[in-house]
Amino acid sequence: MTFQELVTLARQGGIEELHVEKLEGDLFLYRAVTAAGSEVIQNESGGVLRPASLQDARKRLRHAGGFDGVPLYLVQQSPYDEMIGLEGEQEAHKAPMSLHTGT
Repeated sequence: MTFQELVTLARQGGIEELHVEKLEGDLFLYRAVTAAGSEVIQNESGGVLRPASLQDARKRLRHAGGFDGVPLYLVQQSPYDEMIGLEGEQEAHKAPMSLHTGT
């Protein structure tokens, strides 16, 4: 799904949740949750759309419009410490957020 398709679907009420995922190395991406499942948002050339920062992710959504009624979450992926014997496992922390800075 492209960003424009995401915007269209959000305006039609088809997005159950939208995640801004923060991965290791300060990489960000969008993941849309719909009745059909979840999907990472792609750019127009088919690669993963990667906002430059959390501020950039919010700005894109505000500018596009149509996301006011969509539950928005910041999901931070944090790998478990190899010292505790859980090599390769990841834990996700999901917190509600808004399109405005501060939350």
